[in-house]
Amino acid sequence: MANHVSSYLSVVTISDEGQKVWDKFVAEKLDEIQKKESVDGGYAEVHLMNFIWDNDDDYDRNEMCERIGAKWAYATDWDEYGVATYSAWSPVGPWAEMIAKEIGKVDPNVELRLTYEDEFPNFIGVARYDKDGESDDEYIEWDEFVQYMVSQVDELAEMYDEDACDWKEDREEEARELLWEVQWELIQSWQDQY
Repeated sequence: MANHVSSYLSVVTISDEGQKVWDKFVAEKLDEIQKKESVDGGYAEVHLMNFIWDNDDDYDRNEMCERIGAKWAYATDWDEYGVATYSAWSPVGPWAEMIAKEIGKVDPNVELRLTYEDEFPNFIGVARYDKDGESDDEYIEWDEFVQYMVSQVDELAEMYDEDACDWKEDREEEARELLWEVQWELIQSWQDQY
């Protein structure tokens, strides 16, 4: 079962007015919280619960899942173009939607893109957001992704038994090693289609 899910929320289309909202509502807010939470001015990840509550004591797991997308979620890196996060069990889709809707108040053509993958990866996906919220979410699970990788890498295709829907018996270890070598590049390749 999944645990950590890495996500990256990026700006695809944004007006000057929309960029001001992104800068204030996302980047500056994360900078401000990071300064508050860092020890001796050093690096600190920022818990996304700060977009809902000002006080840690107000944290509610169910509301966090509804409004952010996971029981816990942290921003690790951000700038005027995007935010890298990791979270528990699922991507931060509701948080991305909240940001898109906030920007959409001044920019009706805003478009944000959220790429995400589970650490195994049990699943990978790409979601898009506009002024009205989520507009698209493409998602595949591990078994489908294996089929994608087999279709993209000839060496993997040679090791795969289509009838058994599994690796050829004498090639399993070799196939798994090659999977680990190519999977992250192919995750990006799959996500880039959307």
